[in-house]
Amino acid sequence: MSPRTALKELVDKASLKDIFDEVESVFGKEAALGRNVKMFLCQRYTNEKLKDIGAYFGVGESGVSQACRRVKDKIRKDRNFERKISKVEKTIKV
Repeated sequence: MSPRTALKELVDKASLKDIFDEVESVFGKEAALGRNVKMFLCQRYTNEKLKDIGAYFGVGESGVSQACRRVKDKIRKDRNFERKISKVEKTIKV
């Protein structure tokens, strides 16, 4: 195991429940967008594989990748959305 991998495993990761709860509180009325944000944050802040994240949401690995790409694009284009994502990230202590 490389030192970087070992370090990555030592760092506390956000739990799926933490991510889901916070995303629902911030994006509650926007179900489809909230779902994509959940996939994005799970991919970014947990040790879960794309396959496992996709299985949880009922999509394939490419579906998770697509959702993550869409969220990244929206973050770049929409300042308000970027602030919402930052709020979620701070709350889940990432």
